[in-house]
Amino acid sequence: MKLVIVESPAKAKKIAEFLDDSWHVEACRGHIRDLPETELGVEVAQDFRPQYVVLPGKGNLVRRLVRAMRRAEEIYLATDPDREGEAIAWHLLQLAGDLDDKPVHRARFTAITRDAIRSALAYPAPLNADLVAAQSARRVVDRLVGYLVSPLASQALDGRFSAGRVQSAALRLVVEREREIADFQPQTAWTLSVQLATQQAPQSFEARLVQVKGEKRRFSQRQPLDQLAERLATAQFWVGSTRRVMRSQSAPPPFTTASLQQAASATLGLSPERTMTIAQMLYEQGWITYPRTDGVQVATEAQSAARDLIVERYGTDYLPPEPPRYVNRVINAQEAHEAIRPTDVHLLPEHLLPDENAEEDAEEVSDKGDAARLYRLIWRRFVASQMTPALIAHTRAVIYAGKRIGQPFPLAFHARGRIQLWEGHRRLYGETETEENSDALLPQLKDNQLLTRLGHRVDEHISRPPQRYSEASLIAALEQRGIGRPATYAGMVATIQARGYVLREGQQLRPTPDGERLADFLTTHFDRLFASDATALLEAQLDQVAAGKLTRSALLESFWDEFQPRLAQVAQRITESRSSEAKSQPLVLHPIAEPTADEATP
Repeated sequence: MKLVIVESPAKAKKIAEFLDDSWHVEACRGHIRDLPETELGVEVAQDFRPQYVVLPGKGNLVRRLVRAMRRAEEIYLATDPDREGEAIAWHLLQLAGDLDDKPVHRARFTAITRDAIRSALAYPAPLNADLVAAQSARRVVDRLVGYLVSPLASQALDGRFSAGRVQSAALRLVVEREREIADFQPQTAWTLSVQLATQQAPQSFEARLVQVKGEKRRFSQRQPLDQLAERLATAQFWVGSTRRVMRSQSAPPPFTTASLQQAASATLGLSPERTMTIAQMLYEQGWITYPRTDGVQVATEAQSAARDLIVERYGTDYLPPEPPRYVNRVINAQEAHEAIRPTDVHLLPEHLLPDENAEEDAEEVSDKGDAARLYRLIWRRFVASQMTPALIAHTRAVIYAGKRIGQPFPLAFHARGRIQLWEGHRRLYGETETEENSDALLPQLKDNQLLTRLGHRVDEHISRPPQRYSEASLIAALEQRGIGRPATYAGMVATIQARGYVLREGQQLRPTPDGERLADFLTTHFDRLFASDATALLEAQLDQVAAGKLTRSALLESFWDEFQPRLAQVAQRITESRSSEAKSQPLVLHPIAEPTADEATP
């Protein structure tokens, strides 16, 4: 018997359909070992050795898996193709112990299809020790931060508080945005716009005043514009110049984890957690590729299939001469996996719609409905990414107003317009709201063409503070700053809400008083640790461990050498403050000087 171990029972069931009776498929149901919950579980003096324990409730499952591994002739560890999956496979081997030198293989695949599974099993690889080391390093760092900083925060703030390396960096972004909003000073500006039309066509358009007597002007009061507007009744308007620019707009790339979460939130109203739950279900059922990725590249055969479908459904006009290539501009992008795409582009979204006549409970119907909507979003984005660019004509016109056409003019107005000459990928994945409303349509205009004024408008514009983060925009900010990884975004956003540090009001995230207090404490005393650049630097170092360019020990020693002295300083100051002040008095901690850049950088 050849044994395959995967993580999910649903995945195990699906994979078993592709294999004959000589194979047996088991599911380990995610992680089976971790650090203990009630103690640090890291022997710092022993090369940061973790003290792993079997997770509660998984004892019987582990015993069954170990028995199956010892009975099998060959073992294929087919957990997810990332660091966590590599670590789970390693833990399975550690628990199994002596396997009498029987063949043990690591099978990796990013799509659950017959061809992908059979190929992965036919061409397995050894376990990647560097990925296991990187996962262990991340787990140890996160445990050290969480279990050593949290008690200090709780003691200093007289409550129960929890810090986390990446979750606290996310909280800090939310709190800093709230402070920006509170400190914002609105500015008022006034504008004068005129409604114009040509004598040849009834179509009107709007132009805004930009210059007075050849100088750009910004008006902070209405009165000067009202005075100018009074003179417009006797003024002549004519076209000074026009400029038309043709621009092609390429499709957005296929989804990454972060961009999928953002789009699903904006268009489907799904939370990041819900999005990833549904995406995992689609993956396990063989509909989409692995949903935890920051890569934008796709397999050549997938592009070829998409090109065939585009010609078949939309025609050759929508097919670019060469398949598009996309570049990821995200900090520390690993791009180890493809972008999220359908495993088979001919699996159309309508094939996934729930059966209205089937007898299912409300939760099952909801899951299938959300799955169909999310798959449709993924399918459309992928196919659109392989289509021709849209072609947009942008027109800018300078309009003059004066006593007589061609003579010195005191006022200059600007009008902008756009025309979509070719829809391209927008046929499938349309414009954003910003694009749709960015410019109005301009009629055909010629230099020195006389125009008719239909009316005018004076408007007040009050600058607005930055918007609070939504779940989607917070994930975008985390990704752009290199904080966390695709597998962690949804959990980070959910954790700071579950622990009461951030509230969701509609689509907006607002910090609670406890969230602000915690963020202030961490920023004051551990500013470097929870700064965006430091968090991104650690992610980059973990990538180096995963690539075999940095050892786990070197990373952890470097981190500890900077972290431990600060930890001791903060603990001492809390102790001194407690002993010198009456316990009824609030604890006041003053900032500790940050190390220099050279000292702070591992």
